[in-house]
Formats: sequence, C-alpha cells, structure tokens
Amino acid sequence: MEDLELGLEERPKKVKGGLAFIVFLIGIAIGVTGTLLAPRYLSPYLPAGLGGGGENLEGPVLGKREEEGRLLLTVDALQGAVLATFSERVAEIDLLVDVGDTITLGVTGYEPFIDDPLFRGVRKATQTPAPAQPRATEPGAMIEGAAEGVPATADSAAAVEGSGDQEEAAGDTLQP
Repeated sequence: MEDLELGLEERPKKVKGGLAFIVFLIGIAIGVTGTLLAPRYLSPYLPAGLGGGGENLEGPVLGKREEEGRLLLTVDALQGAVLATFSERVAEIDLLVDVGDTITLGVTGYEPFIDDPLFRGVRKATQTPAPAQPRATEPGAMIEGAAEGVPATADSAAAVEGSGDQEEAAGDTLQP
C-alpha cells in the first residue's frame, strides 16, 4: 500500500512541472508572434507615442489597374516608385482615385511593393477646363485665323481663300 500512495504523491508534481513548461512555451510563442505581427496590424490604431502612425508616403498616381479583386496603383514617391496593392475596399478606392491624383499612404517604411497600405487621403488633380471653342458646324461659329472673325458659312470660303493670299504675299516679302 505504501508504494501505491507514493506513486500518487509523485505524479501531481510531474504534472505540475510539465504544465508549467507548456505554459512557458505558449508564452514564448505568443511573445514572438506579437512582436512580429502586432506592429503591422495594430500600428494604425495606436497613438504615435506608442509606435503607431508610421510614415506617410505621398505621391502622384502614375498608373491604375484592377485585376482579380485587387487594385494596383503605381505611385511616384520621393523615395522611388511604389506598387501599392489593395485587396480590401477595392471598389471604393477605385472610384476615389484616378491617374494623376496625389495620394497619401500610411506605411512602416519605404518598400517598392506594398500590400494593403493604410489609405490616408487623396488630393484630386487640378484640371483647368479648356475654353469651349465653337465648332464650325455650329451656326454663328467663327473661323480661326480669319481676319475680323468671319462667320463660318458657305459664303465665307472666299474669305478663307483671301486670307491665304495675304499669307503668301507676306511670305514673299520676307524672302531675300
């Protein structure tokens, strides 16, 4: 009977030691995984003082292509060209960003290929609208280059021919 009681007392100590070793290994695995993966996924949500924020990468969009549920943007940053691949919110970013716009991305550092960077903002390219010029088929349209703005009608063919004669005459006087 003494042997039986002795075995029972020894066994819980071995289980406690093995359990402590397993907890120790799990703690190491969580620590290593957290150190490697947490900055990538948690930094956008942390304040800058705790390691959040990262860097802003800003530049104009040189190219844009959508393929297989991904959006590829080529950005010309100060550090160099970057290919940013978005796999989340593809439709929204596609509608928001056009070639020529300047975008700001949140990144941890410069890399030429970036997967799912934090999208921080976009500035639309300023496009000055071209002045509307009347077409020759519109009634009352003016012929460009004609003297005194001759209306573009069937009767104005003589005016166009007349302006060509003036150019030829001017060209003759300039030759030595």
